[in-house]
Amino acid sequence: MLLLVLLSSFTRHNWNLGVTFLCFWLFVESVADGVGCILWSNNADIKHYVYCDIVTHLQEITFVVKPMATLIITRRLYLIASLQSLYLPDKTAKRWNCFVEWTLGLVIPLLVAGPIYYANQGVRFQVQEGFGCSDNANPSVVEILTIDIWTVVPPLISVIHYYPRVIRMFYRQGRNNRSFVCSDNTISRTNYLRILILASIDVLLTLPIGITNIVLKVVPALKNSGLPVYPGWTVLHTNWSPVSFSYSRIKASGTAGLAQFYFTHWTSPVLALAIFALFGLTTEARVSYLRIIHFVIGRIGWKPGSRGAKKTTSLGDIEFGLRMQGGTESDPYTESRIEGLVDSRSHGDLYDGEKHVLAGVPLSNSESILSKESPRATGSAASDNTVEARMISAFAPRHNVYGSEERIQHEKPEIV
Repeated sequence: MLLLVLLSSFTRHNWNLGVTFLCFWLFVESVADGVGCILWSNNADIKHYVYCDIVTHLQEITFVVKPMATLIITRRLYLIASLQSLYLPDKTAKRWNCFVEWTLGLVIPLLVAGPIYYANQGVRFQVQEGFGCSDNANPSVVEILTIDIWTVVPPLISVIHYYPRVIRMFYRQGRNNRSFVCSDNTISRTNYLRILILASIDVLLTLPIGITNIVLKVVPALKNSGLPVYPGWTVLHTNWSPVSFSYSRIKASGTAGLAQFYFTHWTSPVLALAIFALFGLTTEARVSYLRIIHFVIGRIGWKPGSRGAKKTTSLGDIEFGLRMQGGTESDPYTESRIEGLVDSRSHGDLYDGEKHVLAGVPLSNSESILSKESPRATGSAASDNTVEARMISAFAPRHNVYGSEERIQHEKPEIV
């Protein structure tokens, strides 16, 4: 579902970088967690070393990206509301904003997952029955200040500094907001509100879990032997082999520890579902899905027709016969009709209905033949002969449509 959201054009806009970072790393983490749950569904065996090394570092990246994305999103919403524009005023501001967002969303998470995590890594990785590989950082003051602090400080900055201003401007400048977003096709007031809701959900999930993690590390350490500032490089990287924990041992940690354990593992799936509910069911997203489906179908060689297209049938080839010239024999029915028409014409009582049914000839043709070409009958033989000849020429049978090339001789009808 997150992959579909990533493929939608709304998420890929350059001003929406925080949502893009969050979708991408949550997608990677969700895939890794799903594979781990399958491979270690009923065991805690230590295996797939390289895979577990990669997964543990991905977990550290996502651990930092989630609170950083909240800060990036709320900061961008604040800029949109204060400037009343999606775009920054000059190139210097754009470059500074790009530097800040890429540093928060990519550089710092990579540094934390790389050298900083390695400096605090107690074992290579740990395997938890039913869940798979997991990271393991040794608790210390340095570890809290370099790793755990990122789950608390960015959400606090968002809540304390940006949130009140964003909400205040969102309601105070409601009409102004609506006016400037309508002039740009990229964002609407609804999308603005969706991004704000996503940032709120992220804060509600990451800030409590960050504070809980720190408390659960500090309180037990202070009760026992105290929390060390830093155990030392040699101590941390001696006996660095992976360890495993059965599910019964996880349950033995107590109700609070078990609740914290499940809350940590379900934060990413809940956040992923929230992102899809907010951005994956919009009209723009559905259009993007259809485009992707049509592209994939087209690549495999099948081109679906347009919906609701009606099937049309093509007419066969139509052959039009040539008009036979004089010296051909007429059809008896046509001959009798001509005789009657000529007789009626001579008495001046030819009516329009008769002209319309002349052997398939349109009304305009018959009118032209009888009114324009034929002289007015006067009762003389010459006039009748002229009418007769022109009527025979006009209503002579056409060429045989079945391909017969025989010519039929017309017999000149006698005019009574």
